[in-house]
Amino acid sequence: MAVQAGVGWSLAKDVQAAADELVKMAMDGLAGEPPGLALLFATVDMDLPLLVCQVARRLRRVPIFGSSSFTGILTAAGFQSGPNGVAGLMLLSGVRAGVSRCFLGKNPARAGALAAGLAIRKAAQGGPPTLFLVTSPPGSEEAVVAGISRKYPGIPIVGGSPADNTIEGKWQVFADGRVLPQSAVVTALYVPGRVGYAFGSGYRPTPIRARAGAAGRLLKTLDGNPALDVYADWTGKERAALIGDWKLLGECLLAPLATPVQDVYLIKHLAVGNEDGTIGAFAEFADGEEVVLMEATTDELISAAGEAVRQAMQGIQDIRAVFLVHCAGRRVALGGRIGEVVGAVRSVIDDAPFLGFCSFGEQGMLVPGVNLHGNLMLSALVLGA
Repeated sequence: MAVQAGVGWSLAKDVQAAADELVKMAMDGLAGEPPGLALLFATVDMDLPLLVCQVARRLRRVPIFGSSSFTGILTAAGFQSGPNGVAGLMLLSGVRAGVSRCFLGKNPARAGALAAGLAIRKAAQGGPPTLFLVTSPPGSEEAVVAGISRKYPGIPIVGGSPADNTIEGKWQVFADGRVLPQSAVVTALYVPGRVGYAFGSGYRPTPIRARAGAAGRLLKTLDGNPALDVYADWTGKERAALIGDWKLLGECLLAPLATPVQDVYLIKHLAVGNEDGTIGAFAEFADGEEVVLMEATTDELISAAGEAVRQAMQGIQDIRAVFLVHCAGRRVALGGRIGEVVGAVRSVIDDAPFLGFCSFGEQGMLVPGVNLHGNLMLSALVLGA
């Protein structure tokens, strides 16, 4: 059976009305075929526990995977956002899937591996899946991805971290009919047709680089000097303007740092500049690794979304579904131009069903066989016949 997809969304204030609307719209796209997986994303200004419960009631036994999204969702009709929040749903038929979750606890790597194994068991297909879909709260992503990849090497991951609208920790992940605290959620997805994926950013490396002194997500030094001082010097920014909660996060959107992985770059979003010259980030730095200053224009950030999907669809002529994890930081950098991302994607996929959400971290296979967590990136999935 070939893959079919339907996408629905709702801006309704009443959550039950929203569930009715988005499920009906998505089901209409399946032409009567039963869905095998639901991808559900919504902003935190909706009543998420009620929304997820109501969608699950309407879909009955269909497994549900998803999370909260930053300020809106991406659809073929544009960027959807409203004063009462928004929810978006993609239903996939012709696929087999299992969704499972595991509480992170003190060992997120083990939680990720356990969730992946349970998801495979729930899919009841036998053998490794085509790919994993993954969502896990900010701070746990590297460990979760590493845990899955160690247990199931070589299987691609497409993932995104849940987000809220204000960086207050209100983000949530969903599995089936529940909103879950501090859990890794994994889908084992089996697809009968062609599958493509891509993980990129559109940022360009500059010649400026240094060696990191770091401990996890705390960047301490660059070539032995306080990291914040060096970054301010590299970018011509005032050091004082980079100190304090989330100030650096906004200042580095067009000039982030990255670490080389073979001949490509893993972007890492700087978040907080500290008085002592250290920098807190949304991804880990390895002590002693090379760090590169990157750059991009807003035009390049927009066009990169279409390019990521183009890379994912290589060799796929009949596109049945497109899913995009789009960094929330990129959405901030684009401001009112966020709708142009949809145009960039549609220029590549025409009228194929499309859903995207805005995440606080992105996961994907950056080079063959290597799944990683980064920031300010795009993780694209294309399913074909």
